[in-house]
Amino acid sequence: MDEYSSEIFMGGTNTISSYKVCEDSLLATPLMYDMIVLGELFSRMEIDGQKLGPVLSYLSFFFKAPITNHDEYVINSFSRQRETLVNLLKVASGILPDDTTLMSFKF
Repeated sequence: MDEYSSEIFMGGTNTISSYKVCEDSLLATPLMYDMIVLGELFSRMEIDGQKLGPVLSYLSFFFKAPITNHDEYVINSFSRQRETLVNLLKVASGILPDDTTLMSFKF
């Protein structure tokens, strides 16, 4: 609630109140479902018999500050984060990934 008060003619007070309903939690619910489903999937996935490591590095698409397994390889571009996530899911399903996302880098 925002409330603005001001003095008016003959010592009176004028008050304007505005009520705002924020529904950010309703908008974030589908994103939280995606993170839960992908986190569960990535925690079960293995590449050449090895676990993927911390799943937060693969879910950096959903966060403002990306976290990775390697300090020297951080993707700060939203579109590249999305592209990497899509290509990881392509590789997991047997589809060839795009060349532009550095998927040859050993995670």
